[in-house]
Amino acid sequence: MRHARPKNAPTGRCYPWGQMRHPRRPRLRPAAALLALFAVALFVGFAPGAAQADRLSEARAQADQAEVELQSLNDQVAAAAEKYNAAQLQLDETNAKIAENQKLLSASKNNLRVSRQELSQMLVDAYRQGNPDLVAMLLNAGSIDQLVDQQRFVQRATSHAEQVVTDVRSYAHDVKRREDALESERATREGALAQREAEKASIQGALAERQRLLNSLSAEIQGILAQRLAAQRAADAQAAAAAGGILADAQAVAANQDLTLGGSVAGSADVGTYIEPPPSSTTGGAAASIALGQLGTPYVWGGGAPGGFDCSGLVAWAYGQAGISLPHYAAAQYSMGTPVPMDALEPGDLISFHGSGHIGIYIGGGQYVHAPQTGDVVKVSSLSDRSDMDGAVRIG
Repeated sequence: MRHARPKNAPTGRCYPWGQMRHPRRPRLRPAAALLALFAVALFVGFAPGAAQADRLSEARAQADQAEVELQSLNDQVAAAAEKYNAAQLQLDETNAKIAENQKLLSASKNNLRVSRQELSQMLVDAYRQGNPDLVAMLLNAGSIDQLVDQQRFVQRATSHAEQVVTDVRSYAHDVKRREDALESERATREGALAQREAEKASIQGALAERQRLLNSLSAEIQGILAQRLAAQRAADAQAAAAAGGILADAQAVAANQDLTLGGSVAGSADVGTYIEPPPSSTTGGAAASIALGQLGTPYVWGGGAPGGFDCSGLVAWAYGQAGISLPHYAAAQYSMGTPVPMDALEPGDLISFHGSGHIGIYIGGGQYVHAPQTGDVVKVSSLSDRSDMDGAVRIG
């Protein structure tokens, strides 16, 4: 007897109802699919994130290296700029000597001409008065210059004539000495010009290398550097906003002679050396205030006026406005001051960095104003960020 098919049993190909598939197998497949999807999500979501983090870390490392190389080139530009300033200073000094010697040479030549005329008139008078010996001496000498070198002529001359002869000798000697000095100074000027051009070429070479490095950086690295520069500019703006108050506080401290509040950090120049603090400067605070008035002015190598400064140009200009003339050369400026211990700094003190390759003006509170480097502007920075301080001096 055949079994009856259950009601509503599926038609077509089917298993005998007693041999149906295991009822648990269909429930396993959704769980496995869910696990597979979760694994894919992990791979898609986390693996690229890790790769992106690695790429960002690599880009930042490349940006760090680029900043190191750029700073090295900036230091080269700054050092070459100060060598250029030294060459320019030497050229200016030589030109000043040439101008002064030309004036003195002209005066000596004029004095010699007058003395020769007087001597000539004296010889004419001697001839008219019947003193043929003097005339004979002149004829034998061939010229007045040869005549005045004859001792016998001087012995025969009167006291007035002797003075005239002495004047001719003296002025002739002056003329020769100053002509020799001018020739030497002109040679020195040619050397100074050549040195200045060499330093100018060095600056331009370093600037070109700096630009090549910037051009070689990828857009990603340039973007990172731009972000860092923007952050630095924001920090510089905050320091600039606080600079006036810092300077005023430091000036008040200096006026009360409580130097412990106006001092800075100890520097390498203080190690093993005691420096007696010099008297306070009467113009340092004014120079510092004047320099702060140029915040934001672009750095320009060789610049020494509003519109563009290099480091020593800013110092020379600020102190010049305060009534003290300083050369446009960091090493020379530093040599003109009196050493100051780093824990007794006052506004206006000059701080030298990197073997006099850079210089700034202290404003108080461990801050200083300076024209840093190519691509930057006159700004306020912190001494605590520097490890290359040579020391400090006080002007005035």
